[in-house]
Amino acid sequence: MIEEARMDEKGRINIGKEAIKQYGDRFFIVKLLDEIVLIPRPKDPVTDLRKWGKELEIGKLTARDIGVLAEKEADKEVAERNSRRRKERR
Repeated sequence: MIEEARMDEKGRINIGKEAIKQYGDRFFIVKLLDEIVLIPRPKDPVTDLRKWGKELEIGKLTARDIGVLAEKEADKEVAERNSRRRKERR
């Protein structure tokens, strides 16, 4: 789903009540080459990281270790997305 939003004179963007219900009201802002991506912030990131760690069977790692792995994976996803965008422009 694509929606249009405008920034007001104070630099705010309203994403709407439905989006807030679905994703919450806190986001990470990822600045890419020609776009900005909002990623919903988990309510409890540490709990989510532990859950992902158990699912990936890496229970011997600390929450910090899992956080580092998650950050590396996020960086990888951003790089892949930027690469796809560059290819699409050609």
